[in-house]
Amino acid sequence: MRGGGALVAVAALLVLLLVAGIHLTTSYDQYSRYNVQWNGTSSFFALLEEKGVHEVRDPADLAGYNDVSLLVIAPSGSPDPVRVAAWRAFLARNNTIILCDDFGDGDAMLRALDASVRILSGPVVSVDREYGAAAAVAAYPVENASILLNVSAVLLDRPAALEGGDPLLQTSLLSWVDTDGNSSLDGDEQMGRFIVCAREKIGGGEVIVVSDPGIFLNSMAGTGKDNRQFIENLLALRPGLLVDQEGSRTATAGPVTGAIRWVKERPLLQIGIVALFILAAACYFRKWNGK
Repeated sequence: MRGGGALVAVAALLVLLLVAGIHLTTSYDQYSRYNVQWNGTSSFFALLEEKGVHEVRDPADLAGYNDVSLLVIAPSGSPDPVRVAAWRAFLARNNTIILCDDFGDGDAMLRALDASVRILSGPVVSVDREYGAAAAVAAYPVENASILLNVSAVLLDRPAALEGGDPLLQTSLLSWVDTDGNSSLDGDEQMGRFIVCAREKIGGGEVIVVSDPGIFLNSMAGTGKDNRQFIENLLALRPGLLVDQEGSRTATAGPVTGAIRWVKERPLLQIGIVALFILAAACYFRKWNGK
């Protein structure tokens, strides 16, 4: 009975540790790659891992790349001079930056790059909607670009309006900027077409802006018949693809996940930890056999 009780206690402890581990290593922050809930990007980053996409965690990581795309989703914080210099040098080598943001710090990034494209305030809603929600806005190709191949419409969730650059996607005439947040056309709000995806040549390269990072959320997976095709086109725009994990909200992680990632980036430390576990196990079994 004592042996059986001990086994039950050990099994219960292991289950509790497993549950605690899952909880501590899961983020609940919006856009986080470690968030498996509706507002996370875990499914999208699983796709990137399958493709072997390189993650950029330091501006110096961009050096030496040519003819590749850098995907920046929901950037966070004002860009410092080191990052701006790295982006400029990256664009000068005939590369592309794909910026996906609405009301975060994406506009600050565009200003730092001296781009003419601007992300305007206030979400765009529309009568031309999907799923009965004014926030589910359909956007249509403006020109025949490679990122719009086999794409007839892209479904966005309350995107921002863009100004400047060459338009790639725009809403229908039955759309407006919802300045008061009630999803109804009233006050000074006016219907019209709004650009939600644009591109601009900068420094020998190109910047493409998509005004809704929500297309990468878990809740948007499988939503909109051409959304997946649009995303695949973005990922295949250049022969190579990088994804920003230095200043992106997708990199947000809890303390446990952050610590695990920190250890993974240091092979010698991993070897030391394994050696300590082996030594501890050897000492334990030696004491057990000595009883």
